[in-house]
Amino acid sequence: MTQDTTPVLISGGGPVGLVLAMELAGRGVRSILVNTEPTTAVHPQGNTHNARTMEHYRRLGIADRVRAVGLPQDLTTDVIYLTRFTGHEFARIPMPSSTEKKRRIAARDMSFLTPEPIHRSSQFYVETELFAHAETLPEIGLRFGWELIAFDLQDDGVLSTIRNAETGETETIASRWLAGCDGAQGYTRRALEIPYRGEGGDEVAFFIGRMLSVYIDAPGIYDVMKVDRVWQYWTVNGDGRMCIVTLDAKGKFVVLTRYPESGEPDEADIIRDIRNAMGAEIDIEIISVREWTAGNALVADRYGDDRVMLAGDAVHLFTPTGGFGMNTGIEDAVNLGWKFAAVHHGFAPEAVLSTYETERRPIGIRNTQSSRKLASDVATIEVPEALEQDTEEGVRARAELGRHLSGFTEEFASLGIQLGARYDASPLIVADGTNPPPDSAVDYVPSACPGGRAPHVWLDDGASIHDRFGKWFTLLKFGMADTNTASFGAAASAQNVPLDIIDISEQAARDLYQCGFALIRPDHHVAWRGDALPADAAALIRQVSGNNL
Repeated sequence: MTQDTTPVLISGGGPVGLVLAMELAGRGVRSILVNTEPTTAVHPQGNTHNARTMEHYRRLGIADRVRAVGLPQDLTTDVIYLTRFTGHEFARIPMPSSTEKKRRIAARDMSFLTPEPIHRSSQFYVETELFAHAETLPEIGLRFGWELIAFDLQDDGVLSTIRNAETGETETIASRWLAGCDGAQGYTRRALEIPYRGEGGDEVAFFIGRMLSVYIDAPGIYDVMKVDRVWQYWTVNGDGRMCIVTLDAKGKFVVLTRYPESGEPDEADIIRDIRNAMGAEIDIEIISVREWTAGNALVADRYGDDRVMLAGDAVHLFTPTGGFGMNTGIEDAVNLGWKFAAVHHGFAPEAVLSTYETERRPIGIRNTQSSRKLASDVATIEVPEALEQDTEEGVRARAELGRHLSGFTEEFASLGIQLGARYDASPLIVADGTNPPPDSAVDYVPSACPGGRAPHVWLDDGASIHDRFGKWFTLLKFGMADTNTASFGAAASAQNVPLDIIDISEQAARDLYQCGFALIRPDHHVAWRGDALPADAAALIRQVSGNNL
């Protein structure tokens, strides 16, 4: 048995594990990542990379390559509700194509409130890009086809045993920390005996209860459907309901449907049900089928113990409504990553890792509950008997249900969830006495009130203010030309806390941030702001870096 050493061992090579590894690499910290499967995911899931996730991809230098995969660039990302593909369209939620988003970004359109608006692409396409980028980073050791089978806490770290899933060969890895990004059924959380709490496991209706995810190749859909090619379709009729998500606009789709009440799913029955939703006898090839449970809103009691931390599905389980799950996990990885790195480099104490749970667990609860509510709204709609009829009653029924479903924009554009996470109760945040914007799943109000994401604004040179932030802490100086910041920089240097001091001259930026100075954390949350520099800069640096804990 051989032994390897690394600061961080990551179990789980999905988006959360890969982003954590990249976050660490970008901060000069080595990691070894093990993943039971020999490749990235081969079954589609998670079709939304929200604005906050895309901002992190931008910071990691991979946003453009992520935007290039999946749907054709000119495909509108509309959501259409229809009785069947050969039947009646009765509601539509219009959303722009990637081409339109890029045009508006190039035009510095502030209505997005972000330099990186939401991107629609199946997770399994994006995972290949994340993996390919991770392979280029020398700080990351990728061990796909290996699984974590045991770990023991040591005085100065964790001793883990990994096994090659194909050969049975085992190795030990000594690490300072272990990060469990291995999902709901992964080994790490179960070994720590940490339970989930919340709602889930009930059978209500479509999108709450047991479901099937079916990956199909069916280009004949485009020959029979009466609507245009868009990103997502929902079929609603008296025979059942389905959600059909376009993967490549060439014939590949993922179909979300209820688990059959009759028992184990049969391929012939699945094809029959899909053809029923189509309203036509088209050829359908089933590539793969996965069972899953919709309606979950579960959060782990703890986000880790001692030197073992958990992230992603290992600490929160979502229904996919709203696309919150993976994106919440990406934010976990970013939060945990910079704190691991700060401790590794010696300018933050081990105690700072306790703030990972303090900051992220309330967001896990908030986001899972919001997703559950959306799932309930979708699950409990009633299907009028006349919905498919070519009668006046049918027209009225479609119009009424259409008005109701057209109001579900929250599911597809929850900007409050995407950008509005706040860490107001964190000991790393210095409150300034102002009130943060009201928490809303739908609406996001840009604010530099400490605790929230630093708001985006376009600068005169065409860059986002986010692009000016340094790798670690950044002191923004808004047009305060006659203020000497040397003492502030010296206070940070004396504590070995890396700090960039950036002059921002644009009045629009100062108006947005409503201050003369703002201190930005490595994860781009506002740690402190003020009209003047603090009298005790050293005390401020100690607090935001966790050295008061």
